[in-house]
Amino acid sequence: MTKKRLKDSKDAAKYRNELLKKQNGIDPITKEVITKPVLDHYHQGHQHCREVLQNECNAWEGKVTNSFNRYMKHLTDKPLSEVLRNLADYLDRNGSIPEDEMVIHHTALTVDVKKFKALPAAQQCSVLESFDVIPDTNTAKRAKQARKLIKSGDLDMLKLKRS
Repeated sequence: MTKKRLKDSKDAAKYRNELLKKQNGIDPITKEVITKPVLDHYHQGHQHCREVLQNECNAWEGKVTNSFNRYMKHLTDKPLSEVLRNLADYLDRNGSIPEDEMVIHHTALTVDVKKFKALPAAQQCSVLESFDVIPDTNTAKRAKQARKLIKSGDLDMLKLKRS
């Protein structure tokens, strides 16, 4: 049995359109309507065509595959698809930790202080005053004051909106 080989880009476009119709115009990764269709193909082995993807999904799939091959493949015999399913399970499981059980990573302090520094000066002063802290004269000094409040757990930057 001979494998069908696409002869040129015109032949590929025709095949892409046939597949797109079979897929009802839906991207198999995002399950969204495809607006910029590309014919995806396997880059190893015999380069066979797979399905039609949204252009950006095709690029992302390639980056994920390349990243797995570069950083993870030497750690496991499991295929990429299994590792990705495990990753999805991990993200789902760890995205729903009750707030009273959360432990905040130490680098979040730097992130929160940057958020505080990005607030307008009047809002910085208002926030500090709400904790009975007399605001200092400049942003750097007010950021130090806020840092203490954040570190103690009194000031939660996630609850603050920029005004």
